[in-house]
Amino acid sequence: MAESEKKLRRLPNKISIGVSCCPGHSTPISARRQPRPGQLVPRTATKRLKVNYPVEDVVVDQDTDLPPDHPTGPRPYRTPDTRTWAERQERQEAAWGFQFPEIQKQLLRNAAIPAQIKRDVSATLLGLVQTRLDGLTSTWRTQHSCGDPQHHPGNLDGRFKQDLATTVRYIGLLSSGPLYVPAVTCQMCQVQYVPHPVEAGCFPSSPVDPHVWYDLHVHEAYNVLGLEGLSATDFAEYVEESTGEHVDDRQFLGSFFAYLRTSGSVDTLEALGVEGMDTGPFADCPICATLPKPAEGPETSPGEEPGPQPAYPLAVSLDAVTKLGHYANCGTGSGNSRAHLDRYFGPVDARVSSAHSAGKLDLRSTIGDPTLDCTPFDGDAPCVSSLHCARPDAPSASGPCDIHGVCGAVCMHTVPLRSVFCDMRTPEQFAYYLLMLGHIIQQRPDLKHVYMDFGCRIASTWQRYVAKHPELPPEAAGLEIMVNWMHGNGHGVACQLTNSGRYRKGAGRRIGEEIEQLWSGTKPVAGLVRYMTQARRRDFVEAVLRSLSRKKFKKMVKLLEMKYRDTVKLANEGVAEVAKVVDAAARAGVVDLPAAAAEYVQSVVPTSKDAAQPDEAAWQVEYVLLRLREMELRALQGKAPSLAVVSSASAVALAAASTEAQVAKLRAALTKMEMAREMSPLERGKWKPGYPLFDAAVQRLKEREVQRCQARVETLVLEIHQTHAERELAGATDKDAKRSQARARRKRAQIRSMLEEMYVWQGVGGDGQEVVVRLTEQQIKQLYVPGELAPWCTPSSGAAAMRRHHGRLFHEADAALTRSREEVGFLRYEKSRLGTWLRKAALCVEAARQKKLGVCAGSVFLLDGHLRAMEALQSELTNSRIPSV
Repeated sequence: MAESEKKLRRLPNKISIGVSCCPGHSTPISARRQPRPGQLVPRTATKRLKVNYPVEDVVVDQDTDLPPDHPTGPRPYRTPDTRTWAERQERQEAAWGFQFPEIQKQLLRNAAIPAQIKRDVSATLLGLVQTRLDGLTSTWRTQHSCGDPQHHPGNLDGRFKQDLATTVRYIGLLSSGPLYVPAVTCQMCQVQYVPHPVEAGCFPSSPVDPHVWYDLHVHEAYNVLGLEGLSATDFAEYVEESTGEHVDDRQFLGSFFAYLRTSGSVDTLEALGVEGMDTGPFADCPICATLPKPAEGPETSPGEEPGPQPAYPLAVSLDAVTKLGHYANCGTGSGNSRAHLDRYFGPVDARVSSAHSAGKLDLRSTIGDPTLDCTPFDGDAPCVSSLHCARPDAPSASGPCDIHGVCGAVCMHTVPLRSVFCDMRTPEQFAYYLLMLGHIIQQRPDLKHVYMDFGCRIASTWQRYVAKHPELPPEAAGLEIMVNWMHGNGHGVACQLTNSGRYRKGAGRRIGEEIEQLWSGTKPVAGLVRYMTQARRRDFVEAVLRSLSRKKFKKMVKLLEMKYRDTVKLANEGVAEVAKVVDAAARAGVVDLPAAAAEYVQSVVPTSKDAAQPDEAAWQVEYVLLRLREMELRALQGKAPSLAVVSSASAVALAAASTEAQVAKLRAALTKMEMAREMSPLERGKWKPGYPLFDAAVQRLKEREVQRCQARVETLVLEIHQTHAERELAGATDKDAKRSQARARRKRAQIRSMLEEMYVWQGVGGDGQEVVVRLTEQQIKQLYVPGELAPWCTPSSGAAAMRRHHGRLFHEADAALTRSREEVGFLRYEKSRLGTWLRKAALCVEAARQKKLGVCAGSVFLLDGHLRAMEALQSELTNSRIPSV
């Protein structure tokens, strides 16, 4: 017995029999087991109809519904498939294994049939194209009129001369061969007619004397497969193997890009003459775009306009991607060619290119302030996290790339913004984002929120840019620049509480990572565009962005419904989480949670300076901190050669180079501070150990940093206590409990790291006799015992730490719940606005269609396609479960 058949029979509670359909054929049938008592039936399980066939009294699964008068009887109850996914896959694999011998026998017996079908299909398609060409000449003879009184449709004899037909190669997806292109000349006016390739459903290989005609389906197919990362060479090889006709991949690629450029400017609403539509950056998003303005049509009915929603913020997400760059040594032979598509790369890219050519693509020139200090240590930036992308300025372009990537923007529905994208001629820097934001805010002054990976760093730079550019609208100064949620996790806690959209009132649950979703859609073509010519690369990226935009438009209602369902679920979970936090705080004796949350925020982000530490002392502490960093880095730089003992010479060079760069940055920050304080060289030389002001500032710095480490340890200990409590509730075998245990291990490692940092600060600046109080192993273990205080804690400080801990939990849970509730309101408003846009846009398209009737049948056909897409969205929106405003 075959192994697959044995495996099929071994499956539990499964029955496999053969129901004879015709001689020599059998169909395996399974009788499904019933759910166990108490077993949950998956909601997404496939529901099939059980039909009683009079074959050995076996219950058989039938996938299709039966009419009520079917001879098998009335329609029985539909039961869900309770098998797991693994069981269904195992069953399917066993069934395939059972059928493989028969399938192989059939393939061998009928091996010649596919080839015969292929030949028949090829001949049929080629004949259809040739018939189409011949019919075109007959139609032209009938419709041609040259003004001769004797020349009319009924008098064709002797008026036309059939010229010598030319031969071209036809290449389609399933057929290829010679085509005979007829030519006809009118003897009255000597006008010759030769059918255009597009009239026959083809596209020429060359603009002059094309000897190859590609079927339009070939270009349409590569317009899909190429945007998914398939190279033109591989596609040409497939077409060549499928048709048996040689395909020159270089010739095909030139024809494809010509098709891409011409077709991309034909079916847009603007090209089709639709008036009243938004043409600004948000034009591709039916929710964020301004509402269409039909020239004629019925008046807006009451309730059609969405209600006033002043709290609804128009928002964008900005970011750069490097995988869409371009190698400088590729495509140099056709470097003078220019791109033809400019839907997404427009005025911003033109300004970037012009500034780069003039050598002014830097922050000072972009802002218009030649005296601007562009050091990374900007005193206005509250975040001290190390962000590689947060460069106020960038070095001159170098390396293998002449284009380092693409900067772009999307709305909150992941639709790319028009005329905003630009190529990065240098590594990522602030100038690109300032130019993009300036263009967007000029086009849409109602823009409220901006999400960026380093929004905390560029916010103050944007204010300086606005002050130097009076042409910007007044709303530009009030633009809120925030850090997106995921990237915000890499910032400091103080920066998250201040700049992250997670804690910003009125921001909703926007996340701000929508631009990352767009970049993930461009990933398949990253390996292609780097090697293209610059012009073709630009057009190809334009095609990718347009394709992604169209996909989002078609799925707009489904995406809104999905997000609404998830947001409502998160809001309900948020209510339960807040109740859980309140209950835990009550058990710990913390009653006023809003006050505890405010105390926690105040401890992390102080809103006022310490009265006991005047500004002069604060300045001295920061200056001493930079001095200590510089001294330690210089000492580390001197120790870099010792790495050769444990590593290679390259590690020594890397450590020395990175340390030198950090020393240069610190030296620039010190110089900036010294100039601000007008310190003389003599005074600067005094600031070293032994100088009273230096030693006093070091002591204050030590106290501050030791307290910070101790507070962080206390917070981590309380988080571990909470994790242990959650693990006990979940049980020892639950996956969530295992994840909680892993989190506790990581937090214990963080505690030991913070303790080591505290020991370092305790010994900073001394003469070797400083007291470093190290905790014993027993004291460290004692930290994890609930109710026990750390050695440096007092009962009052322990109670304050407990309040801050529960205040943090309440602040986070309340912020998550508030953002979810705000987003629910936003989504309801977006549904109403989308419905209004669809109705008004349909009126504008219908008006353009009426103008094209009897003038251009192709335009009417394309406009009908736009109307069908809008009607489909309108139908989905009508059946949507999202409540209206």
